[in-house]
Formats: sequence, C-alpha cells, structure tokens
Amino acid sequence: MSGYQNDEEQLEALKSWWKENGSSLITGVIVVLAVFFGVRQWQASQDSQAGMASDLYQQIADTVIDNLTLEAGEDAIAAALSSYIQLKTDFPDSIYTRYAALAIAKFHVDQNQLAEAAVELQWILDNPELGFMQEADEELGKVARLRLARVKVGQQQFQTALDLLSAVQPDTFEPGFAEVEGDALYGLGRRDEALAAYERALAATSEGNPVLLQLKMQDLGWNPQEAF
Repeated sequence: MSGYQNDEEQLEALKSWWKENGSSLITGVIVVLAVFFGVRQWQASQDSQAGMASDLYQQIADTVIDNLTLEAGEDAIAAALSSYIQLKTDFPDSIYTRYAALAIAKFHVDQNQLAEAAVELQWILDNPELGFMQEADEELGKVARLRLARVKVGQQQFQTALDLLSAVQPDTFEPGFAEVEGDALYGLGRRDEALAAYERALAATSEGNPVLLQLKMQDLGWNPQEAF
C-alpha cells in the first residue's frame, strides 16, 4: 500500500478490499476449521472402532489360535464364531477381520470343513479394501491365496489351485507356492511337472530338506543320492 498518498487513502483501500474479499476469507477459514476438526473426529472414531475390532479378534484368537493343541469346548467355539460374525458385520473394513478370517479358516480345516474354509479365504481375496483408500498388505493376500490353494487341492479342484497360484508372484512364499503347485500337478497326473515344482520348492526353502517334501519327490522317482 506504499503507492497511496496518505493514511486515509490506505484505510479506504483496506475497507474496499475487505468488502470485496472478507466474506470469502471467512468462509475459507470456516471450511479449513471444519475439515480439521472433522478429520480429528473421524480419526477418533477410527481408533475407537479399531479397538473394538481388536477385542473381538482377540476373543476369536483365544479359542481357535491359542488353544490349537487343546480340545475347545462347544460353548467356546460357539462364542468365537459369534464374535467372528459380529466382527464381519460391524467391521468389514478392519484388518482384524482379515486376520480373524484366516483363523476361522484354519479352524474349519482342522474340522475337515474344507468348503467353509474356502469361503473365508476367498472372502479375504475378494475384499482387500480396508476403507479410506487403504488395502490390506500384499503378504496377507498371498497367505490367504496359498492357504486357499491348499484347500482346493484337498477338494481335488486341482486346476483351480493352479489358477490361484499363477495369478501372483510368490516372492518369499516360493517354497509354499511351489509345493502346492506340485500337489496340484500331481493330482492332475502331470508327474514330471509336479516333480519339477517340488524341486523348486526344495531349492527355495531355507530350512533344510523338509522330510514330507522329499517323500513326495521320492514317490515320483526322485533319488536323493543323485541330487548331490
């Protein structure tokens, strides 16, 4: 405002500017404050929901994970399944719901309920969204995919298992992916390809030579003496 002749001209110019821009400035401040406090309130709500989802998941874990070697009573199983239904209904976008689905699928496999296990694992793959533009991490999806492929082999749906495995890169899950691929190929009667998959699994593992994997390979004519 240095171009004005005196204080009165500066004051008049300021009044004129405020008249033209004051209302939009106030509106802008109000919008910024509304967004700020809205985000704060949303974050508080998200934290509260995450806490409730975590509690429900823990109830499930206490029964179907922590007591894997114990015979859980019917009441405990019913309570865990009820908690899972509530978790899936009230918190479908929570990461805890995905972890719970893995646990419930494992429970169904232990009970030889493969169809039920497949439903839960497929749900994880079909619902990667966690809300507010977030997705479950890639590792969780690969764990669910690998376990679902194993279930499909158990159901003798061998080609479906292969399709699941080939849809993504296994990366650090190469040993498990290759072994289940071998199981599926063996089920389809493609013995040479199955042996090649088992050999990839054996080469990729960092935990020595798994006995079960070697037995599968020997059943296909693999000679451990020739491997060294």
